Amino acid sequence: MIAHMRKSDLKIQTVQEHLESVASLAKEYGKKAGFAAMAELAGFLHDAGKNAKAFSTYIDNAVKETGEPLERIDHSTAGAKYLYERYYAESPKTQADMMSNLVIEMIGMVILSHHSGLQNFMQPDGSQSDFFRRVCREDLPYYEEVCTEFLSIRGNEERVEELYQASVKEMQSFSTHLRQLLQNYPNRSKDEKTSPFIFNSLAMKYIFSCLIDADRTDSRRFDEGDTSDLHESNQDFFEESYGHVMEQVRKWESDLDASKPINKLRTEMSEQCDKTAEFPSFIYQLSIPTGGGKTYASLRYALKHAKLKEKDRIIYVVPFTTILEQNADAVREIINNKNKVLEHHANVIDDVASEDEPDYYRQEAQKKMQLARDNWDHPIIFTTMVQFLDTFYAKGTRKARRLHNLTNAVIVFDEVQSAPIKHLPLFNSAVNFLHHFGGSSIILCTATQPSLTKTAYPLLMDGSKEIVKELPDVVKAFERVSIESKVENEGWTAEQICDFTMEEMEDKESVLIILNTKKAVLNAYQQLKEIPGYTVYHLSTSMCPQHRKDILEEVRKKLKLPNEKVICVSTQLIEAGVDISFECVIRSLAGLDSIAQAAGRCNRHGEHEKGKVYIIRAKDEELSRLPEIELGQKVTEEDVLSRGELAEDLLSPAAIQTYFDFYLKKAEREIKMTDKNLDVGLIELLDRSRKYLDVIPRDHPKTFMSSMYKTLESHFEVIEAPTTAILVPYGEGKELINNLNEDIRDYDKLNDYLKKAQQYSVNVYRHTLQALASEGLIVSLYNDSIYALKDSGYHDEYGLEMKGEGGLSQLLF
Repeated sequence: MIAHMRKSDLKIQTVQEHLESVASLAKEYGKKAGFAAMAELAGFLHDAGKNAKAFSTYIDNAVKETGEPLERIDHSTAGAKYLYERYYAESPKTQADMMSNLVIEMIGMVILSHHSGLQNFMQPDGSQSDFFRRVCREDLPYYEEVCTEFLSIRGNEERVEELYQASVKEMQSFSTHLRQLLQNYPNRSKDEKTSPFIFNSLAMKYIFSCLIDADRTDSRRFDEGDTSDLHESNQDFFEESYGHVMEQVRKWESDLDASKPINKLRTEMSEQCDKTAEFPSFIYQLSIPTGGGKTYASLRYALKHAKLKEKDRIIYVVPFTTILEQNADAVREIINNKNKVLEHHANVIDDVASEDEPDYYRQEAQKKMQLARDNWDHPIIFTTMVQFLDTFYAKGTRKARRLHNLTNAVIVFDEVQSAPIKHLPLFNSAVNFLHHFGGSSIILCTATQPSLTKTAYPLLMDGSKEIVKELPDVVKAFERVSIESKVENEGWTAEQICDFTMEEMEDKESVLIILNTKKAVLNAYQQLKEIPGYTVYHLSTSMCPQHRKDILEEVRKKLKLPNEKVICVSTQLIEAGVDISFECVIRSLAGLDSIAQAAGRCNRHGEHEKGKVYIIRAKDEELSRLPEIELGQKVTEEDVLSRGELAEDLLSPAAIQTYFDFYLKKAEREIKMTDKNLDVGLIELLDRSRKYLDVIPRDHPKTFMSSMYKTLESHFEVIEAPTTAILVPYGEGKELINNLNEDIRDYDKLNDYLKKAQQYSVNVYRHTLQALASEGLIVSLYNDSIYALKDSGYHDEYGLEMKGEGGLSQLLF
C-alpha cells in the first residue's frame, strides 16, 4: 500500500515503511521526557488508515494528475480505533484498567488529531467527546480492510502489544513522578492550585509534538531523497563557544577598567553563573540589576551547562523583537559564529499559516526557510514569549511541532516579568512540565523578579534558587540613581511636563521623558520641540525599528557632544534592551518593574555621581484599554509609594517583591483573566473542570483525560488584539518594497529581503489595517502575502500616519 509518491520520479514509499520510520523518529524525540514507547506507538499507528487500496488509488491519481475524481479518505482515525477496540476497558474496575485507559486515550487522541490539532475529551455543551465520536465510529470507511492489511504484515501485531505494555509502564512511572512532585509542592493557600490533569494534558501535547515532527520530517526526507544524519550533536559547538566566551572574559579582566568596583561586581556575578552551571538542572532566578551584564552571564551559564549536562540546545525567550535582534547579534559576535544562532519571531510573512498552507509556503525557498523555525532544531535559538506560548497552546499542528525540542534544553527567559499576566497559569504550567519532566534547565532572568510561585497554578520551584548571592547588597552596589515621586492626583498636562523639563535642563544636559501612551508622547514632544536651544527627539512604535534605531544612534552621538542640550520623549519601548544613558529621567507613573527599567536609562554607566529619576502622573494618558499598565500604576502608588520604608528604596528586592505580591493578587481580581467568550480561565480547559463535567449527560461515557485543547486553542491569543506587520517606505524600506513586488525564486535573496524587512515594518491592529486600506494606503506584495504602505502613509518624524499631507490630526495612536 502507498503512503507517499514522489512527484519528481514517482518513487513510492509504502505505508509500512512510513510507519516504521516515523515510529523510530518519534521514539527518539519522546525519550527525552520518558515517553519513548508512547511516542513510538503513536508513530507506528498514525497512518495505519492508509492501508486501503482506495487510498493508494487516491495518491496515484493525485500525484500523476490523472484527472480522476479524488476521494478524500479519513486515514487518521483507524489507528486510534484499533487501539481502542483492542485494549480499552469500558467499565474499568482496577488501577491497571484505569492506567491502560489513560494510555489509550492519550495515544489515541494524538493519532486521530495529527492532521487537525488536538481535539476535546469534553465539550463545552456536554455533547459527545471528540475521542469517543471518532474511535466508536461504526461506519469508518475501509476500516476492516485496513486492519486486515496491517495485521497481515509479520510482526505488526506483536509490536503493537509490546509497545502498548511499555507505554503502560511509562504512564505508571510518569504518574508516580507526578504524585511525588505534587507532594513536594503542596498548595500553600487556597489560591495556589496544582493539578495532575494539567500535567497529563501537557504530556499528551508533548507526545503529539513528537508525532507531528516525526511525520513531517519523514515525509519531507522521502520527498527530497534526504538521507543525512538527523541527530547531530551540538556538544563540540557548545565547548568551542564556551571557549570564545572565556576568551572575552579574560580580555575584560585585563582591561584598565576591570578594577572598578562596578566591573568587579559584574565579573563576580558572571563567575557565580559559571559555578552554578556545574550543578544539576533547576529552575533558577538570575536577578542581575540593570547594567550588570546579564546577557553574557546567562550565556556563560548556558554554554557550560549545555556542555557538561549534554543538553541539546539553548533557547532565549525575550519579550520584544528589538531585544531579540540585539541580543542575538551580541551572542553571534561573542561566540564567533553567525550560522548557529536562529532568530524566530513574527515575520513579515506571518508564519501563523493555516494547516492547508497557501502556495507560497509550498515554494522550495519558503519550505527551507520555514523548516528551522517549525521545529527549532538549532543549537542556539532566540525567540519571543509569543512564540514560546504558541508552541504549547496555539491552534493546529505547525507550532506544536517544535515543543519536544524545548526538552533537555537550557531555556533563558529574559525579562520574565513581561510574561502576560492573563496567561501566567499557562506559562507556569509549561515551564513546570519542561523542567520537572522534560529535564530542561530554566533561568528566569530579570532585575525585577515576579512572584511566580505565589499565583494560581504556581511555578514549582525552590525559592532559594537565586544565582546572585547577597542580592540586596548587589542591588545597593549597582545603585546609580535616586528616585523621587512627584505624583499628584490631578496629573500633569503636557505644558506642565514641559515646564518641569525646562527646570531640570537648567543644570543638566540631557533628560529622557517616558510616558505610557503614544498620544501623550506626541503632545509632550510638540510642546518641547517649539522651544529654541534644545535638540528634541520623538520615539514610538508608530515608527519602524530602523527608524527608531537611527533616532537612537543620533541621540547617542548628541549625548557625547559637549554643551548639547538633549531631550528625548518616548513610550516605554526605550526601557528594555536599549543601551543609552541620560542625566535625568522623568517617568509617568507605571508598574514598579517599568520604573526600574526606566531608571536603568539614567546614569547607566556611572558618568555622574548620581542620576535623578522623577515619577510623575501624566494627565492626558487614556489607559482604559491598557488594564495592566493601569493596574501597575495603582499598585505602585497604593502599595509601594505609600509605604515609607519601601518608597525610600524603590529598587530594592523588598520593594520589587512587595509590588509583585500585590500586583498578581489584584490582577486576579481586577483584570479579566478569562476569555471574553468563556467564563473560565483557559488553564481550566486543561484541568478537570467541574463546570464542564457537570454538563455531560449521565448516559454519556466519560474519559479519564479531561483536556479541551480544541476549545483552548480556538480562544488562545498571547496578544488579545493581534497585529499585522506592514512594510513601510522608510530608508531601505522603499527599495525592499520594490524588490518584493517582483517574482523571487532565489532562496538566499528572498531570505535576505525578509530579514531586512523586519527592520522596516510597523505592526498595526486589525482596525488600523482596515482604515489604512480604506484610505488606499496599502498595497500587497509577494503573492499577496505581504502588506506595504504607500509613501504618503509614512512621516519621517512621526512614523505611520493616515494622510500624506503631514496632517498630525490623522496620526494613528
